[in-house]
Amino acid sequence: MHEIVKSEGNTRKVRFTETAERVDRLFGKVRKQISKDLDMPGFRPGRVPRSIVDRQYGNIIKAEVADTIRQDLTSKLIEDQDWILDDTEADDEVELPVEGSPYSFEMTFSLFETPEPKGLDGISIEVPALDLEDAVAKTLESFREKLMSFETVDRPSQEGDLVMIEAAPAEEGGKPQEFSVRIGDSHIGEGFDLLVTGVEPGYTFSARMETPDQESGGNPVHRFRITDVRRPMLPDLNDTFAEKAAGLSSLKELRDKVEESVKSRYEQEVAYLKERTVIESLLASNPFDPPVYMVNNLTRDYLGRLGEEDPGEGTIKAARELAQDKVREFLILRAVAEKESVQVTPEEMEKEKSPEESEPSMMDRLRNRKALELILERADITDKEPTGEETAHAGDHEDQEASWKWTLVESDEAEATADAEEGS
Repeated sequence: MHEIVKSEGNTRKVRFTETAERVDRLFGKVRKQISKDLDMPGFRPGRVPRSIVDRQYGNIIKAEVADTIRQDLTSKLIEDQDWILDDTEADDEVELPVEGSPYSFEMTFSLFETPEPKGLDGISIEVPALDLEDAVAKTLESFREKLMSFETVDRPSQEGDLVMIEAAPAEEGGKPQEFSVRIGDSHIGEGFDLLVTGVEPGYTFSARMETPDQESGGNPVHRFRITDVRRPMLPDLNDTFAEKAAGLSSLKELRDKVEESVKSRYEQEVAYLKERTVIESLLASNPFDPPVYMVNNLTRDYLGRLGEEDPGEGTIKAARELAQDKVREFLILRAVAEKESVQVTPEEMEKEKSPEESEPSMMDRLRNRKALELILERADITDKEPTGEETAHAGDHEDQEASWKWTLVESDEAEATADAEEGS
């Protein structure tokens, strides 16, 4: 079917040969399709004489047969030889096939050679330590939060309380707007929690939104009345809670399930962290430009998944950058597998066999996965102890002054504003 007649550097000259039997079958198939589509006076579709079809469409038939054979044979060659192409060129003055005879042609292929991979050994990976007891406790606490209820109390409001509020209508005769704010978890705006902390039902106040550099009195005044204060009621951690939270018979069973889930999630996150650290290190240590056609194909695939009819330049650029890194990752791991003589056994192929994946694609995936595992075995993996830096950074935004915040309006000003609104 094919023979490599010349190998020089990264170029290969290949002679292909197709049997006369298959050439004849393809001629008949193409001729039949053309005849079927013809609308010629005096003949029914599919009944146009072969002599007429050949006289008018002979060269088209030959070209289509040649193209089909070329695509089939070159695809099989690339799969058999496991080549990555840089570009492909057919020799000039290629002859077309003739019925009744074998069809031979030559093509020259330029192969892409991934630079020898570097930086494979001793990649440093820091793995965050797992405080299992703390993680389980936080997970159970989150379950309690979901089953939380609130109970009316006869005392001033405090952190964590749910404060029921009635806002005066914007127009005379309108209905008051009712809403609630949980102190410490409010999203109504900076400073509002302070206005409703330490208050009791019946308390009224007026407030406006202001920016730090804004002159007082620029924005409208809103009037509020506290209608109820409710404290949070968390369920006890007991067997009844386990039944309500997860349909389990005991708290111990719930703890065991949570612990198992926390460990599994932690292992998945650590595995992903290790792989991404290795891949990012390899990409940084091995800069090269991958074949353009591979990047273009993957970019089109990414954009197709988005489903946007007309993606913007930013989207196209991001998709192309992602595709370029993904192709480089694929080629680097492929080169590692070749350098380290990584093999995939028939048993491994059979185990992962899938009708949705071609054999060459599966071979690439398994081989690259084993190459990645090999690098991970040589990595310098250490446990990262908590430093508290994340907590410190997370609270940095609290020290920054908000762009606007709620400000209490004194009673005299509030009354004056109300009178002005009524007068208008």
